[in-house]
Amino acid sequence: MHIKITNNIIASDDRYGMSKWWGSPDLPAEMAFPQYIDSEGEAWEMQFICQINCADLRNFDTPLPKEGLLLFFAHIDGFLGYDDPEMPGEGIWDACETKIIYVSPDQYETLQQRILVDDDDEPVCIPCREMTFEYADSDASDCHNKLFGKPDFMPWEDWEEPCEGWKLLLQVDSDEADDFNLRFMDEGVMYFLINPNDLAQGNFDNVRGAMVSM
Repeated sequence: MHIKITNNIIASDDRYGMSKWWGSPDLPAEMAFPQYIDSEGEAWEMQFICQINCADLRNFDTPLPKEGLLLFFAHIDGFLGYDDPEMPGEGIWDACETKIIYVSPDQYETLQQRILVDDDDEPVCIPCREMTFEYADSDASDCHNKLFGKPDFMPWEDWEEPCEGWKLLLQVDSDEADDFNLRFMDEGVMYFLINPNDLAQGNFDNVRGAMVSM
């Protein structure tokens, strides 16, 4: 079984401290926005994908914390159509290309919505979506965004080093809407992978990204 994620367009990014897909992340005031450092040493903000309020999963049997926020970031600008000569490819990504942040409930008082803007002070994020969760059959063949379960596309028996035996935490599917076009090469899928021991201990510092293209 896995937990299927459905995204619903909402009027504004008013889901402060709540589960949301795209939009702007809610981070503790003292925490920097995650960045990717390119080969020239220049820093670029990673793309915020989603934040999950773990309390929304209280009716699901998961190894995640029962409270707190999980925020997912990745170096996926090139897959959104932006110019990015160093975009990652198929297989396991470098550790610097994904980031998960866990925000505990005792940090909620310092949360701030971190809105990135361009030179004209216009927000550069994809408009926010509400997230809903439901159990789905692990044998379902339709690819979608999901937590846990078996990766929908995995042409190998196991992941290559250093991720042998690692589990799927979040699957991000290629997707298209009026306000964005996300394509992992040829209708591919991006994964956040986690070591089972880290997952059991609530440690999200070593999560790695991976991509498989159809």
